[in-house]
Amino acid sequence: MGTLFETTIAIGILATVAGTTLGVSAMAAHTAADAAARSVMQDAAEREMRVALDVLKYQGGSLAPVTIATSLPLASASPLPVRVSVSSLVTAGGATSVTIGVVATNDSTQSVTLSAALDRRAPLPGSTWRAPGLAPAPTGAP
Repeated sequence: MGTLFETTIAIGILATVAGTTLGVSAMAAHTAADAAARSVMQDAAEREMRVALDVLKYQGGSLAPVTIATSLPLASASPLPVRVSVSSLVTAGGATSVTIGVVATNDSTQSVTLSAALDRRAPLPGSTWRAPGLAPAPTGAP
């Protein structure tokens, strides 16, 4: 049988191993939760970018800068509260740049920003476009 000293040492070693194991598993769980939150925020930013580019792909379309508060569903946790911001800018050359930002309201270090640019915009469907300087031929001309 071991002495009281040996038993104390064994309990101390077990406590250290258990504490380290719990610390590592807690850190792994936190890292996995951060990865899940980032993935959900990235998906939301990409979804909003597709909508913004669809709105702006035709001439005359515009977006007012806006920031909204919403929440994004997480598979294994409660919804993540975020702020989604959308802004667009028309450059001097006529290109349009769009920026989408998603920031977690409870942790501003968790954020995703996407940017995209449209070089040209298409005419509205059904509109008629004529090249400058060209006139249609008169009717009844020989």
